[in-house]
Amino acid sequence: MPVEKDSVKSKTLLDGTVVVENARGRAVMSRLGPGVLLYVCSGVFSVQFYAPMVAVAQREADLGGKLLMIVDGWDLRSVDTGFREKWTEWFRAHRRGFVMRLLVRSKLMEMAASVANLFTGITVIRTYSNVSTWEEACARDFPKFRRNVKATGTSL
Repeated sequence: MPVEKDSVKSKTLLDGTVVVENARGRAVMSRLGPGVLLYVCSGVFSVQFYAPMVAVAQREADLGGKLLMIVDGWDLRSVDTGFREKWTEWFRAHRRGFVMRLLVRSKLMEMAASVANLFTGITVIRTYSNVSTWEEACARDFPKFRRNVKATGTSL
């Protein structure tokens, strides 16, 4: 049977970092501290990215209840509707203990975040289109934050 083009592979590195990828996209997820996750995302995400990505968030939320997701989506070009809808359901269920700081380059990604906020009922996702402003906001929330690695694994 042929492999579906959108199927994703997930692996956990020795330091606990989780990498989820397929031919079209890649997400690198790291725990920065208790209740703080960094997601570095690139490419295009199909709904198949949701399960392995939400598992990382859910595991952290289960540990302490509160969760800050710092998301570097600068190189993320788009997400499909199913991906956005599933995350929106999760955001709605966790809206009292969850916030996201999302760096985006495209208006399309900014609109996807706005739709998720609309259907969540409150603003859980704050979007930024300026790298410095996003870095400052993330550092206010988590003082040790430094953006130093892109989803491609290369240093900035």
